[in-house]
Amino acid sequence: MSKTYRHQPDKPKPREIKRQRQREAMMMRPSAYAQVLLPEPEPPVWKPLG
Repeated sequence: MSKTYRHQPDKPKPREIKRQRQREAMMMRPSAYAQVLLPEPEPPVWKPLG
């Protein structure tokens, strides 16, 4: 390697960034997923039969 090429050991690789984001998403999923995509179902409205 030439001396002009600089290594940046503190800079994470793009793939590593993606993995980190996926890991964070997996950690957040149960609560965030339930709140945003699966809201509490409304109680059924009972109608008298007949």
